[in-house]
Amino acid sequence: MLPSRIFLLLAVYLLLAGFAFPAEPSNKALIAIGMDADRDGLDDQLEQALLERFVPALQLSTRECDGQPSEFRPGLPHPQVLARNGTLYGQVFPRTSPAEPGRLIEIHYYHLWSRDCGRAGHSLDAEHVSVLIKAGNHDPEPEDWKALYWYAAAHEDTVCDFSSAAKARDLGAEEHGPPIWISRGKHASFLNHGSCTWGCGGDVCEGTRTLRPARIINVGEPGALANGTEWILSNRWPMAAKLGIDFTDDLIASLGRRKEQGVMTLHVPLRTPQAVLLAGDSTMDALAVSSGKTGGALASAGTSTDAALANSAGKTGSAVARSAKGTGHALRATFRETGRFLGIKRK
Repeated sequence: MLPSRIFLLLAVYLLLAGFAFPAEPSNKALIAIGMDADRDGLDDQLEQALLERFVPALQLSTRECDGQPSEFRPGLPHPQVLARNGTLYGQVFPRTSPAEPGRLIEIHYYHLWSRDCGRAGHSLDAEHVSVLIKAGNHDPEPEDWKALYWYAAAHEDTVCDFSSAAKARDLGAEEHGPPIWISRGKHASFLNHGSCTWGCGGDVCEGTRTLRPARIINVGEPGALANGTEWILSNRWPMAAKLGIDFTDDLIASLGRRKEQGVMTLHVPLRTPQAVLLAGDSTMDALAVSSGKTGGALASAGTSTDAALANSAGKTGSAVARSAKGTGHALRATFRETGRFLGIKRK
């Protein structure tokens, strides 16, 4: 009986000692703790390395009214600009898709602005570019990932939506980010320079310089925001809606089977209203030029009003005829140009 009691007492002592002096965690356990702050299954260091590797080269206008993308004060419920210093915000999350088997990651780059200074300007502006990357290795390092597809948001979810996507190899951007043209004042993103002028939001991408980001801040995930970015969810702008998936299964499948090279414009059915708005945008430009001359024209007309009225009676008929003829020519020319833009052939 005695040996068994001694053994029992010894076991109890060892058990109590284990609670009093817990085992020291291994280095591996320490590394695992706190390395996935946004709880998406990806190591935070890997996320930051990928953000820095694939960051696009934003081409900003030298006449950009808002200077550079803004950094926002951390820890606030609503966005408040800290500095216009070229900071970008990033989001990295794992993906799966039947259209592209294998290990995938989707990365978003948000260029956020204190204001949109287009014709219908407003405070705060959230725009972004994204990339879908893939790795073949089971436990890949940052350099083992390769870009498959790029997406650029331009007037996203509006009647002017001219967002686009392309295969990374067509852009020469499988190992790094491509140049992305940002429209002056409106901040729409374009995968090539030529697409910029076809946006219907008054887009201009001339006289550009390459942005060197001050830093790239990881925002985490909607349910686990990181680095004090709670202001992302504010109802003062549509930023929260941009945290979702850009590369849907349908888009991945479309890009994968696409034979043509180059950029694919999305939301093609909206081209008709875009044509009207694009024409209206040109009209606004013309009116802006003419309004600057109105004052001088009225001042000059005022001194000649009496003479003009005296002369006008005998010339009214011919003036009206000429006006009608000129209007007819102008309307026919407008219809021709609109038809050419929309691809309508005249019968």
